[in-house]
Order: sequence, then C-alpha cells, then structure tokens
Amino acid sequence: MLYHHLLILTLYVGTVLAVCPSFMRNQTACSCFAYIDGLVIKCDGPDGPSVVEQLKQSPKEIRELSIENANIVEIGRYAFRNLRIKKLVLDNNRIRAINPDAFRGLEFVMLELSIAMNKLTAIPTDSLIAMRALSVLNLRCNNIGDITQPAFRNLSSLIDLNLGCNQICNIEGAVFDDVKQTLQNLILDHNCLTSFPSESVNHLDNLIALHIKYNQLETLEKHQLGNMTSLTILTLTGNKIRSIDKEFAIGLDNLKYLYLGNNNITSLEAEVMGQFTQAQVIELSFNGLAEVTADMFSGLEHLQHLNLDGNNIRDIAPGAFATTPLLLLWLPNNCLSSVAPNMFLGAPFLRQISLANNNIRTIQPLSFAHLANLHTLDLSLNKLKSLQSGAITGSDHLTVRLQENPMVCSQDGFHVMNGREAINLTTEPNLICKTDYLKDVKDDCPKGNSKKPQAPVCCSRTKKIKTSISESLQETIKQEILQPSTTAKPNDADLMNMPISSKKKFNLERFLRLSQKPKDLKLNPTIHRQNQKNDQLPRQEQQPHEQPKLAVTKVNNAGASSPSLRFSKVENQRPARINERRRLIEKNKFPAWMRTRPKDKSKDDMEFSTDKHVETVQSPDLNIRRKV
Repeated sequence: MLYHHLLILTLYVGTVLAVCPSFMRNQTACSCFAYIDGLVIKCDGPDGPSVVEQLKQSPKEIRELSIENANIVEIGRYAFRNLRIKKLVLDNNRIRAINPDAFRGLEFVMLELSIAMNKLTAIPTDSLIAMRALSVLNLRCNNIGDITQPAFRNLSSLIDLNLGCNQICNIEGAVFDDVKQTLQNLILDHNCLTSFPSESVNHLDNLIALHIKYNQLETLEKHQLGNMTSLTILTLTGNKIRSIDKEFAIGLDNLKYLYLGNNNITSLEAEVMGQFTQAQVIELSFNGLAEVTADMFSGLEHLQHLNLDGNNIRDIAPGAFATTPLLLLWLPNNCLSSVAPNMFLGAPFLRQISLANNNIRTIQPLSFAHLANLHTLDLSLNKLKSLQSGAITGSDHLTVRLQENPMVCSQDGFHVMNGREAINLTTEPNLICKTDYLKDVKDDCPKGNSKKPQAPVCCSRTKKIKTSISESLQETIKQEILQPSTTAKPNDADLMNMPISSKKKFNLERFLRLSQKPKDLKLNPTIHRQNQKNDQLPRQEQQPHEQPKLAVTKVNNAGASSPSLRFSKVENQRPARINERRRLIEKNKFPAWMRTRPKDKSKDDMEFSTDKHVETVQSPDLNIRRKV
C-alpha cells in the first residue's frame, strides 16, 4: 500500500514540474506551454539565447525548445547544460560552427534536432557523434557540400535524415553505413547530383523512402539501384532524366510508389517499367511521351494509379492497359483527338478517367461500355460538338464532365441522351459559349497551358524590418488616438479605395451613446453639453469636434540608452488603456512589447555567438557551385 501511494505521489510530482518558469510570464519574445511530458518553448528573435541561459538556472523537462531568428553564428560548449530537451529547433539563424561539446548532456535525451536555414558548410559530425537517441536530423537549407567521408558515426537511432536544399553534388563511398540498419527516410532534394548515388544508398536495409527530387540526374543506368528490400517510395521528380535502363533496379520487392514526373523521358522501351513489378502508383506527368505502346506497362500486375498528365500523347495502342488492374487513369493535357472502344480494352476495374484538355472531337459508340465500375469521366476542355448514341454507355452511375466543349452551348448536343445514358453536368460556367465556338480551331500539340511546373522555392527567408521604440510608439499613437467623426459621408467607391487604417475611425459620441453607462456622461459634462448644443444646430452647421492634440518632447536623460517621451495633458476623452499607457511612458516604463533589453556586456560566459547584422537568404543556384 505504501509503495502504491509513493508511485502516485511520484506521478503527481512529475506533472507539477511541467510548469512554465516565472520569468517567462511578462514577456513576448517567447511562448511557453506546459504539458505532462514537458514544456514547449518557442522563441523568435534575439532574446532566445538569454532565455536558454535563464532556463539553465532552473532545469526542467523540455519537450521542445525552438530558437529562431536569433542571429546565432556559433554554438559553444555546453550550450544546453543541465537541460533535458527532447526536440531542439535552431532554424533560421546564421550558424556556421558547432562546438564538438555543444550538445553534451543530451546524448541519451534528445530525439529530434533541426538546424535548417543556416550556414553550415559541412555536416557537424563531431558534434553529433555521441547522439545515440537522435532519431530525426534536419539539415535542410544550409551550404553543405559534397559528402565523401562517413558523417553519421554512432547515430544508432537515426531514422529520418533531411539533407535537402544544399550544395551536394557528389556522394561517394559508404557515407551512410553507420546508419544503414536504422535509416528509413532519406531526403536529398534540391541538390546538384548528376549521377545516382548507388554506392551510398544501396544496402540500406531498412530504407523506406528515398527522395532525390530536383537534382541534375540525366540517366538511370544498369544496376544502380538494388538490394533495398524495404524501399517503398522512390521520388525522382524534377530531374533531367531522359533514359532508364531496363535493369536499373534489382530486387525492389516492396517498391509501390514511383515518381518520375517533370523529366525528359520521350519514350519507354519494353520492360523498362516492367522491372518495377510491385508498383501501385506510377507518376510520369510532364515528360515528352508521344504514345503509349502495347507493352509499355506490361507486367505491372499491381498498378492502380497511372498519371500521364502533360505529355504529348497522340495515340494509345489497343489493350495498352490490359495487363494492369488500373483504378485511376489520368491523361489530361495531351493530344488525343478521338476515343475508340479498344483504347481501354482489358481494364475493367477503372473507376476514374481524365481526358480533359485534349483535342477530342469524336467518341465512338461503346467506347466505355465494358467499364462497369467507371463512375467519373472527365471530357472537359475538348472539341466535342455532339455525342453519338451509345458513346458513353457503361456504368449506371456515371458522372461525365463536359464543361468547355462546344456541345454545351447548344441543345442539339444532348438530344441523344436519355435514361441511364444521361449526363450529369455540374454548374460550372462555360466560357467557351462566349466565343466563336463553332469555328474549327486547329489542334495544338503540345498544349500551351501544360508547361512543366517550376521547381518550388527551396530556401526563402522574409527579411524582418526592425522598428525603433520611437517609430513603433508613433505608429501606436496614430492607430489608437481618438479620431472624431465628421458629418461628411464618403462614397462606397472611396471606402473601397481607402487603406484599412483609415476606414475605421473612433466615434466617441456613438461610443458613449451605446455604452449604456450614464455615469460616463456625468464624468464628461463638457462632451454632454456640446452634444446638446450640436443637436440644436442644423445639420449643415454642425462642426466636428476638435481633435485632441498630442505634444511629444524628447528628453535626454543622463545615462539613458534612448530618449524618453513626455506628453502634455489633454482632456479626458480617451479610453482608460490610452491613459494608462501615457502614465507608463511618462515614467519611462514602457509596456513589455515595447521594452528593449540592453546587451549586458558583463556576461562573457554566453554559450551563443550572435551577429546583429540581418541579411536575406536566397535560394542557392544549384547549377553553379558557390565557393565558401
């Protein structure tokens, strides 16, 4: 019984300890949230390092500590001494160097570490060598160059590694050997790799996902990928791949998702795609494919989703999809001109087909009759003027999209539709009806609106504009000083063109009238009498109240770090919050959100080196190696 009570007491104490420290209550630089398993502290701005120093004085269990935009350039020894941090985020700084002992004390505690958007030129191997509990490491958006030596020694728990958006053009040797038993997700996106890193990634026994998007790969050669029995996702989108060897991959028994979109693949020989025997999703959009041959996808007995969007496909061989159990087939933004019954022959499981934005003029009868499971057929943005009887006969619950076809502009296009052949049209507008839709327009191929998508922005940082106390104070005065109303009523057009700040003006009379506090009127007899007087005047003669004037005087106090402000007295015609703020400013006691902390030069033991210079980080040009 005693042991039972002690256990309950221990659990209770554990929950009580997860309380935000008192010094974080009256400041806005950081936010703190308390949970049973620890604190979540997020700091944005230059005060982050000083908060860490204060946290060291009263160690607590920290689930997540985030210090961003603090201009940190170096992390010194024992920077997080006495702290138990499970997740540490140091993104959006200017970190160039990390001391080998920077994370000492967190070896068996820290699970996640993110140092993204910094200026590291190499993987901080010596600083990470003893992090045996670390499972997630994010080094995205740095200046890391080629990796030629083992860089992840003793990281026996590492599962997720993000090296995207760096300057890695070459990966040599067994650099991932130390984590080959644990690594499951490897991200190498947005680098400058010109060849597939087969030496480094092969034999990663437990790797599930490999992402090499937006690099400079041109060919996938023989036996470059093999012996990866756990690999499930392979992403090669946005490279310059033009050819794939039919023996590129060997022994990929679990590869289910293959992404090859936005490359330069103009043709696929027989058996090239057949080597991915277990693939369920294949993405080949925005390449240069001109046709789908009969044996292009043969042998893919598990393929369910095939995306051929944005190619130049003019012809599909009969039975091209016959050997696949396809459910979804995407063929928009291609150059097809007609649909024949043998186009989808042997694919009875199809549920959705998109043929939008092609050049389709005719659909032969019974083209979809054998597709009993088809429920969505997209034929929008084509050149159909009419449909023959039985053209869309098939499923009992088929929804056909025919928007932006000439036939939707005339009733003649629907005279053959009856019973279960009825077309279910949505309420989308048809802009084609406002044009000369009967004019026979020449087929365009490739489609002008099917250009390859641009690579997403890799690393971007919004430049922060720092405002001095006087500037922010003046802005506050402009926004919160009472603005008397006028009798002139602006037009609706003027209101639409006004800036937001000028649309909302404080009407003191209306406020007092609607506040339902008669005592306020007694406290302001001048206003009350003025209202009575104005009520007796004609509307044209009523004058707006005189705007209260605010005098600002600079006072240079000896030893003051910045000039203080003094205000002259005005009538008591403003809310209490404005009066309270005036009193604080007169006493040189600024609110917390306006207060600045002068740098304490006496603290030489600060574990962070910071740089006050603020700069904008732009996306690196991956085609040109930058010298650091």
